[in-house]
Amino acid sequence: MPSSSTQLLLLTQADLHGAPLFRVVSVDVAVRPGEGRLWVDLSRDTGYAPAWQQHLRHLAAVGRGRYALPWDESDFFFSVRGRKVLLDGRSASLPLFVAWVALLAGRELPAPFLATGVALDASDALVSAPLEKLQGKLAVADGYVRQIHAAAGRVPVWVPAGSQWDAAPLTALDVRPVASLTVAAESVLGALPLRQAAPAGTTVAAPAATTESGGVAAC
Repeated sequence: MPSSSTQLLLLTQADLHGAPLFRVVSVDVAVRPGEGRLWVDLSRDTGYAPAWQQHLRHLAAVGRGRYALPWDESDFFFSVRGRKVLLDGRSASLPLFVAWVALLAGRELPAPFLATGVALDASDALVSAPLEKLQGKLAVADGYVRQIHAAAGRVPVWVPAGSQWDAAPLTALDVRPVASLTVAAESVLGALPLRQAAPAGTTVAAPAATTESGGVAAC
């Protein structure tokens, strides 16, 4: 398959002297011909917690089990544009999964594409987000749209079903709940080629871990 890439916006939360700091982090996501490996860029003093890396492998396994796309002939690359960013949570599950499926399927993401949601490790189900966490991220997304995409009207933002938020102050967003990673992918991208059902007892393996010098490591 040919190489392809996209810029992705992640809605993140960090702690600043004990207070929550909500912000938008810009990342580059790419797929290139390969062997099903996952690579993260270690330059710019970027850090990735082991649990975050393990979760990235889980997202790949979910997609491999659901969609008839060139998972095993592609490598997935992930790079943060900013400096000294530490990614240690799983709230980027939803946007990362949809972006990867879009690249493999040759589909365009909405511009801008905004989403947040934590996926369970054992499935593709999304965990409902509490009000205090989701509201802060939606407020940042709302401000971003009003500043950068003022002419776009209300921009969709996908969140886990069952979450709590106050829609009143969100003048630039159309909040769309989805129950799982795959429901989100199909809501954003439309119909996708599905994998044939595997025989009983078949398991979907996550990509193997490898390493490479030069500031990039596989996870």
